[in-house]
Amino acid sequence: MPTGLANVEVAFADDKAGLLLSTVSSGSQCQTQTVTIWRTTDGAGTWQQQAPSGIADAMCKQGLSSQDSTHALFTTISPNAGSLIYRTADAGATWTASSPIPIPPNLASHGALFVQITGRPRGFGSVVLADGRNGQTKDVFRSTNGGATLTYASTAAADGVVAYVTAVRWLDLGPSSSMETTDGGATWHAYTTDYNQAAPIAPEIMFGDATVGYATVRGAIQRTTDAGAHWTTIKTPGT
Repeated sequence: MPTGLANVEVAFADDKAGLLLSTVSSGSQCQTQTVTIWRTTDGAGTWQQQAPSGIADAMCKQGLSSQDSTHALFTTISPNAGSLIYRTADAGATWTASSPIPIPPNLASHGALFVQITGRPRGFGSVVLADGRNGQTKDVFRSTNGGATLTYASTAAADGVVAYVTAVRWLDLGPSSSMETTDGGATWHAYTTDYNQAAPIAPEIMFGDATVGYATVRGAIQRTTDAGAHWTTIKTPGT
C-alpha cells in the first residue's frame, strides 16, 4: 500500500479494478510534477506499483478517472500553459497525452492564449468529455477518439458543476438553478432536481451509470438513483 504521499487520487472502474495517482509537491507555478501510479485488482486489498511510461514531468496532474479495467484518464494544469489529457489503455502501464485543446470562440474573443481543464474527464467508449472554467462561463470539450484530440462542444453556466450522466445527457447543477442537455450540449433547458448543499463550493459529481450517481463535498455524500432528479444523503465511511 502506498504511504507518505503528498497528494493522492483514486478512481475505480468497478468493485475490483482501480488506479491510484500520487503526486509530489510542485512549484507554485506548476512547472513540473512527478507522479506514481498504483493499481489494484482486488478492491484495494493490495496495490501494485506501476512503472508508467509516457508521462512528462511538465505541469501538475489531477482529475484521475477510470472508464473500465484498462482505460483511464487524468489531466494536467498550469497557470502558464494549456491543459492536456493523458490516457491509458493498458491499466496505467503506458500513457499518451492529447493534442493541445483548441480555444473556443468565447475565450478567443477575450484574448485567451490557452485552455485550462478544471473538471474531471469522463470517458464513454471512444467519447471523452471534460470541462474548464473561465470567468462567467464553463466550456465543455469533447473527444471522439478516446482523448487524442478534443473540440469545443458547449458552454454552460459557471456557478454550477457539469455532471456527465451519459455521452449526450449532462446536468449542470447550480446553487440557484439547474440545467440539462440531452443532445451533447447543443441545447440546454431548465431541469428540476432537489439537489442542495450547505457548502459554498462546487461538489464532485460522478455517475456510475445512467441512473445512479454520487455527489461529495467537504466529506458529505449524496446519492441519486433516478438519474439526478432526487438525492439522498448517505453515511460517510468512517463517521
